[in-house]
Amino acid sequence: MEKTFDFDEWLDAADPCDAPNVAGLVEAVEQVCEFSGFKAERAPNGKLIVTADGLDLALVLVSKKAEIGFVERIHSRFVPDGMDARIAAAVDHLNDHD
Repeated sequence: MEKTFDFDEWLDAADPCDAPNVAGLVEAVEQVCEFSGFKAERAPNGKLIVTADGLDLALVLVSKKAEIGFVERIHSRFVPDGMDARIAAAVDHLNDHD
C-alpha cells in the first residue's frame, strides 16, 4: 500500500462524498477505530494510519497536531461553516426523510 502525508491528496483519493461518510471518517480518526468504510489505527511508532475501503493509499499522521489538523481539514472541505461533521450528517439524514 502506498503512503502519503498530504491531507488533500488522501481526501481526493478517498472521496468521502456525503455527510454520513464524512462524519464516519472523523469518527474513525478521533476514536482510532473502524467506522463507515474508514479505518484509523495506531502504529507501534505512535503514528496514526488512516485507510479507506477499496483505496490503495494510506494517510500517515505523524503527531497529535497532524491528527487535529486533518480533522480540521475534513471540516473545512466537507462540512458547512462552523458545523460539526456529526451534526451535518444528522441534518442530511433528516433532510433525506422530509
